[in-house]
Amino acid sequence: MHQFRFLYFFLFFSFHFILSAQNLKNIKALKFEIAGLQDTDTLKITKLISLSYNLSNNAFKEAINYANEALELSKKLNYTKGMATSYNCIADAYWFHSDYDKAQQNYFKAYRINDSIHNEKGIAFSLYNIGWILCIQQHNYKEDKYLYKSLALFEKCRDTSGLMKIYNAMASYYADRNLANGKKQYFDSALVYFNKGIDAAKKAGLFSEMGRLYGNLGDLFYVEKDYRSANFYNEKSLQIHQKINDSSSIIICNLNMGLCNLELGKTADAITKFDFVNSYNIRHDIKDIRLMALKGLAKAYYNLKNFEKAYSYYEKFMNLKEELDKEAYSTSISNLQGSYSLEKAEANVGQLKQANEIQELRNKKNIYFIFILLAVALIVIIAVVLLYRQNKQKQFTNIQLAAQNHIIAEKKQEIDNSIQYAKGIQQAILPHIKDLSEVFQQSFIYYKPKDVVSGDFYWFSKVNDYFYCIAADCTGHGVPGALMSIIGIDKIVQAVFEKNISEPGKILSFLNKQIKQVLKQHSDESKQKDGMDIAILKFNGALTEVEFSGANRPVYIIRQNELLEYRPDKTAIAGFTHDDKEFTTTKISLQKNDSIYLFTDGYADQFGGKEGKKFMSKSLKELLISIAELPAKAQHEKIESSFMNWKKDYEQVDDVLMIGIKL
Repeated sequence: MHQFRFLYFFLFFSFHFILSAQNLKNIKALKFEIAGLQDTDTLKITKLISLSYNLSNNAFKEAINYANEALELSKKLNYTKGMATSYNCIADAYWFHSDYDKAQQNYFKAYRINDSIHNEKGIAFSLYNIGWILCIQQHNYKEDKYLYKSLALFEKCRDTSGLMKIYNAMASYYADRNLANGKKQYFDSALVYFNKGIDAAKKAGLFSEMGRLYGNLGDLFYVEKDYRSANFYNEKSLQIHQKINDSSSIIICNLNMGLCNLELGKTADAITKFDFVNSYNIRHDIKDIRLMALKGLAKAYYNLKNFEKAYSYYEKFMNLKEELDKEAYSTSISNLQGSYSLEKAEANVGQLKQANEIQELRNKKNIYFIFILLAVALIVIIAVVLLYRQNKQKQFTNIQLAAQNHIIAEKKQEIDNSIQYAKGIQQAILPHIKDLSEVFQQSFIYYKPKDVVSGDFYWFSKVNDYFYCIAADCTGHGVPGALMSIIGIDKIVQAVFEKNISEPGKILSFLNKQIKQVLKQHSDESKQKDGMDIAILKFNGALTEVEFSGANRPVYIIRQNELLEYRPDKTAIAGFTHDDKEFTTTKISLQKNDSIYLFTDGYADQFGGKEGKKFMSKSLKELLISIAELPAKAQHEKIESSFMNWKKDYEQVDDVLMIGIKL
């Protein structure tokens, strides 16, 4: 079950550090604060719940007692939100205790309360918790409606933290289905939701969560035995965690990379990673992670035929495993005893409460009858008054709504006019298509923004005896993407005309430095990590040779029905790319009738077809090969019709740009 190794290990690390000396001080401080608060203060409920969460993993009985105290106090104060939060807290304690039935019961109680007070955010969290247990813990895939309902509510509330949780849950759900059935559609869905979670974390500047999601992506590809892709995402996760100095996550990343290197035959690299993990865990006494590192070292040295070291590490692995098994058995017995004591205590408390309630009912029976008659009369009077006031209030509200709707309509029109004006500015900045057709009579541009303005842009110009052609994809789309495109065009013009930089790779290196400087990305504390993917071509005057450089965007050349792909540097312009990154330049000889294509990722990433899947790069390559011999105008029509027939009623997910040149 390697798929969820990262998720479960991260939980282990979280709770290992929860019981650190610092956290014990927090628990002591919370108990001191609670002792000084009155039962009439809702702050006491908040503190009790916080204390329960801090104790839930290693002091189960005590955690349940504090959560129940918060629940009883919430009922006494008629604090509905506190009741829902208390039930969630009780459920979490049972979840950490692996009692999923009781956890589910309490999550449902929290859900019913949140539903009764129309707390959409609370409902979304309850559905998320229920869905996680049913679909991921218990593999009951037919109950995925809870996850989908939670997703819809979090999207409606625009809650970034909640969206990251549900995107991770949806991805984990589909990853689990992929592990069980091996269907590619589940893998694709898991990939989509992990990337959505990464985008949400990136926009919110939550780099720690983004690093964990990249690690989960690495695990997803590890299960598929795509170890190179797994290592790529583990490396991205490691870079992020190193920047924020998250030592526990750094260790997990190194362990995962060691496992990938082992499968790729990079045994020396794997040993380096495992040694680093093993040394760290010896110093910090983290036995679970060290166990996997020792096993990896044993296998690595066995592969190198160094049987003496392999046996030594395997012996250490078995000794530590035996020690952990004994601890796990001891903990299970202790937990069972704690659960029995707790259930017994709860039963006694329930019996005492029942006896007291019966006695109170007998004593107050006669008094209640009189109060009921008075209450009925009072209710009738109050109802009449409330209905009258409600009618008046409704009339006043309708007047206010009409006025507000008028204001909203005006503001919307102003915004639409501004965006249309911005479109005109962006169109003016882009070069005229005839500049391309004057050099290449057989050429086309397919340009389809997702919104009114676009984050994709093209640029071409004749400089001396050379002709430059560029296709770029900026972070985001719409207005943010358009702003980035203006910065990109400005810096390209500066590089070519002011700085007289001619080599494509050096133009990209200059662009990288300049955009990072404009967006102030030199500081590690900067939350602005936007950038762009770009491909640049430089044709000689005779059109017999072209120089290519790319940042995450390739160039395709189709020659005699064969597609030649020239790969880019695997890094973006700006964002997480270092200032001193030097981009490579590739010289390519051209032949008559060659068809050359530059494009962004919007075409291949579009969802559609009968099953709602992505178009994918493979289908794009097949399409381009099939149309390469056609005239440019016919190619443009085929590109457009294929995209629209694939997309149909699905929403366009990104800006689309493709430049085609036929020699």
